[in-house]
Amino acid sequence: MQNKTINLKITLLIALGVFHLGYAQNPYSELESDLQGNLNKIVKEKGIPGITFSLLLDGKHQINLASGYSDFEKKTELHPSAKMLSGSTGKLFFSTIALKMIQEGQLGLDDKVLEYLGSEEWYKTFPNHSEIRIKNLLNHTSGLPRHLFQPEFLEDFIKNPLSERAPEDCIQSISNKPAVHPVGGGWAYSDTNYILLGLIIEKITAKNIYDLVDTELIKPLALHLTVPSNTLAIDGLAQGHIGPQNPFQLPSKVLDANGNLVLNPSFEWTGGGFATNPADLTNLVRYIHESSYLNEETKKQLISAVSMTTGEPYDNGYGLGSFIWSKMEDERYGHSGFFPGYVSHVEYSKNRQYAIAIQVNDDGAYPLLQQILYEMELTIEKHLDGIDEFKIRQNFAEQEKCWNQEDIECYMQAYATSEPIQTASTAGMTYGYDDIIGGYKKYFPKGRMGKLHFDNISTRRLSDNLYFVTGRFNLKFPGRDDLAQGWFSVNMKRINGDWKMITDHSS
Repeated sequence: MQNKTINLKITLLIALGVFHLGYAQNPYSELESDLQGNLNKIVKEKGIPGITFSLLLDGKHQINLASGYSDFEKKTELHPSAKMLSGSTGKLFFSTIALKMIQEGQLGLDDKVLEYLGSEEWYKTFPNHSEIRIKNLLNHTSGLPRHLFQPEFLEDFIKNPLSERAPEDCIQSISNKPAVHPVGGGWAYSDTNYILLGLIIEKITAKNIYDLVDTELIKPLALHLTVPSNTLAIDGLAQGHIGPQNPFQLPSKVLDANGNLVLNPSFEWTGGGFATNPADLTNLVRYIHESSYLNEETKKQLISAVSMTTGEPYDNGYGLGSFIWSKMEDERYGHSGFFPGYVSHVEYSKNRQYAIAIQVNDDGAYPLLQQILYEMELTIEKHLDGIDEFKIRQNFAEQEKCWNQEDIECYMQAYATSEPIQTASTAGMTYGYDDIIGGYKKYFPKGRMGKLHFDNISTRRLSDNLYFVTGRFNLKFPGRDDLAQGWFSVNMKRINGDWKMITDHSS
């Protein structure tokens, strides 16, 4: 009976088996060094003024880099904390706010825009105005033309680039114009959709849209490098360089001798509307897909794509404020952005659960964004398996420390709490977090936990987010001379960037 009790105790312990950390090297430093070298090479070979870059692997590990110049002509060094105007990546902020409102019942995906803007005479002059719904604004299936490239808007902007423009005034250039396609019967990217969405959000909430984003996202996430792009002077803004495509007929650099913009960025508003940095963009996109700010049902709606040809449901395409595409045997979610002088891109990996972003202070680099990211990710891929094993061992080493400090709650952090878990041993099966931690507390009160050490650890990668781990436990109980030993196997799953136990077997 005594041996059976000891086996049960050991079984409960092994369910949270902890490794002794045997790594001396830091794989994050090695990855950072390789990424910096690759970024320097890309800047030099492609003749780009400068690039800022961020890789967010999990809540504790973020790599932020820069290469090249803020001002190519003056050879001013570009720093990782530099801001750039981020163009349409800003739609991620506004679509997330809209989805949160839909989730809370303040707004409906199938609500007609006419319900909110029907009292505005100008709205009734827009094509398809009576049939457009909120979802059509979010996924660009409204058929509304893109106001920015209408002759009327361009002509006025070229004449008066420094004028401040109200959102309603900006979009008047599509008045009485034909629709690009019937509502839901095609797909056409249009910033006009998001200007209308911003007007609706402000009408419902009676709040300034920038104040709302600040309260809901920027302050809670501590996005210190993100500010509204609604003034000519933006602190920390890198110089932007104009490429060969120059529809707004701007000078070659977008900051004047005093560091002020040569164009008023306020026209962009909820079509983009921010100066930001890759470090903030990766934190934002990870928060959208991993936090509980949006519930699981809302996240499914977010990534429910429509074809960028037909507007019909499709595997890849555009969701509710995010592009969805396949890459490197993975599914990605994110957005690109263009603003005169700058281009940006941010994306989240579904399988690997990391976020990556770049900004380039030359808008002629827009066609190169995906190529640059691919080259950077080839470097990342070389290091990921080593980082995964490092994180798994670090995780278990921390749990060993918790056990030896007699802290069961700390120890149990190695278990998954977001899905069912189970343990198996000669004593039988134990299911669920509550029963497992209950067993620990029952059989291992403080003063009787002893000292734990793990060795002979072996890891085997089964997929991008699943590892099979085996090892031996060594437990010295208080008041006993002999050492309790046994073997275990554990399945560990990557959940929101961290490795958690979902099953274990011990003997």
